[in-house]
Amino acid sequence: MNEPSVLLERAGRLARITLNRPHRRNSFDLAMLARFEDVLHEVGRDSEVEVLVLTGAGSAFCAGTDLDELATLDAATTMHVQRRTAELVERWYRMEQTTVTVFNGPAIGSGAVLGLAADLRVAADSCFFTFPEVTFGIPLTWSGMAILADLVGADRAKRWLLLGDRITPAEMLRHDLVTAAVPADELGAACDAVIERLLAVSPVGRSMTKRAARLAGPRFEAAANDSYLGALSVALRPAGAYPKGGKP
Repeated sequence: MNEPSVLLERAGRLARITLNRPHRRNSFDLAMLARFEDVLHEVGRDSEVEVLVLTGAGSAFCAGTDLDELATLDAATTMHVQRRTAELVERWYRMEQTTVTVFNGPAIGSGAVLGLAADLRVAADSCFFTFPEVTFGIPLTWSGMAILADLVGADRAKRWLLLGDRITPAEMLRHDLVTAAVPADELGAACDAVIERLLAVSPVGRSMTKRAARLAGPRFEAAANDSYLGALSVALRPAGAYPKGGKP
């Protein structure tokens, strides 16, 4: 029997979520989107879980949307999917539990957005971020501009998107996108160190800190409008706009 496209493993106060489509660099198709929505709903209702860790299977963290499937969708379905993915990022950002992303490898476009929406982040030194959407003739969706502008400022985010820059681990550290960038064989220990520190402090204190931070966080209402326009541009994309195999 095939494994689910998103795995959920609980261990006491900790739950680990693994994106599990390594043959597609953990890019989201419709089935994976539905599975991730279900996982967040399930674990969000578990009062015993205090910390959530998100990572990817294989050599990549997440390549965003599965472009091969996206190219087959009609306009109405595309609009529906883009709305759901934006809501997914907001849901992950607003989880009551403390969230940690472990970037085990490259995070591309909206895949990077999802990972960056966590409270804390660590990365392997093989990881990089890149946002190639503009080269496909579309903007970054999944509420991406709202998340990036909150983290690094709107001007730098705009430059990264327009130029398709590759953000290296050194830049991630310089801009406080991650707390550590370590060799792959040290990634588990780096993650465990963050988890240990989180579980050593009051869960109420952590939860209230998250609630306070939301007041100054990404403006998701404005992002929702941008996501609608982004979805429209995707729906009206020219034929052959995406590279074969969904690779930037």
